[in-house]
Amino acid sequence: MKKVKKLFSIILAMVLLLGMLAGCGKSDDTAVQPQSTETKEVKLTIWHSWTGAEEEALQEAINRYKEKHPNVAFELLYTPNDNFKDKVIASLQTGDGPDLFFGAHDWVGVMATGDLIEPIDAYVADVKDSYIESTYNIASLNGKHYGFPLSMEAVVLIYNKNLVDTPPKTISEMVEIAKANTKDGKWGLVVDLNNTFYNTYGFIESFGGSAFQEDGVTPNLDSQGFIDYLNFWSKLINEDKIIPKELDYGTAQALFLEGKAAFWINGPWCFGDIEKAGINWGAVVLPKNDMTGRDAKPFVGGKMAFLPKSSKNKEEAAKFAKFLTSGEIEQMFNEKVGTVPASKDVKLEKWTDQLISEAAALGTPMPVVPEMNQVWQPAKDAIAAVVNSGRPAVEEAKKANAVIIENIKSMKGE
Repeated sequence: MKKVKKLFSIILAMVLLLGMLAGCGKSDDTAVQPQSTETKEVKLTIWHSWTGAEEEALQEAINRYKEKHPNVAFELLYTPNDNFKDKVIASLQTGDGPDLFFGAHDWVGVMATGDLIEPIDAYVADVKDSYIESTYNIASLNGKHYGFPLSMEAVVLIYNKNLVDTPPKTISEMVEIAKANTKDGKWGLVVDLNNTFYNTYGFIESFGGSAFQEDGVTPNLDSQGFIDYLNFWSKLINEDKIIPKELDYGTAQALFLEGKAAFWINGPWCFGDIEKAGINWGAVVLPKNDMTGRDAKPFVGGKMAFLPKSSKNKEEAAKFAKFLTSGEIEQMFNEKVGTVPASKDVKLEKWTDQLISEAAALGTPMPVVPEMNQVWQPAKDAIAAVVNSGRPAVEEAKKANAVIIENIKSMKGE
């Protein structure tokens, strides 16, 4: 028994000695502590469809952010605009999407309803008063806000001053000037035909058409206004031949920046590229429809940064999104790209800022309801059927509207 007690005493002494040595070797001040968010390495994956000056400005914003947050790494993925939205939705549904992505405010409808993106109200509570209220509210649904507002947008008629002496005030004037400039490898008018419905929506309204009826959810593509627009657009391409039949965004941009197009229908995101190319240019609101006496009313919207539900770094992604929407960065985008800020901290002093504000005042807010997501493809198909295949506008308009109605029913599970 004495031997056991002695052995126990020896073991206890050794344990106490080891404890003392351990205490001498490491103090509480040097104990391993959890890393703070400012030192922990974080990688943000960002998806976008930006090119040219927009992409360059994004990279500059990232560089400025990294100066203050060196622990954050960025992985950028570019996808062409014509299939960007579908790719994003598919990735969010499977949970392998980005931490942040950029898109139009009307994406809120389908993405918020599908529980794919986060409301941002809590993230921007301290800065929301610095946003222009209308631009902030446009990305809302059911009382919640979903988009960090980057800029305000509306398309306008851009023209080459070396080819156009006086910008047109009416559609007829635009067509006549465009005809005079369609020769020797040059074109009168270029536009991204992958997004014709969006880019030329102002003309649809000028013929009395609209995406929805007055209730804001019932499709209206079988209206006489849309039918008249289809015939008008087909005439420009097939009879007047002032627009190339095969045009995507890049080709339209190249033609204008190379001085091979008199007019370009596009938005403020391209202004920086035009300046950089050294084109002698101007821009005006879309011309009035002198056939109906109505003004053109383009879609008015905002470019947003969206935070996916599936993001693995929501806090850091939200911090970067707030940085992008700060006065400092929106000022930089305004100067380098030409985008119109959504921040009250930036003064709208450039003539292009005033132009977009004028176009927005004339325009129609692009619907954010989920039903809008069902309009794009049938409208695109109707335009293509009439323009490319010579199908009757009446039939294609009715067909498109019927497809939209059925897609909406399917979306609602009816």
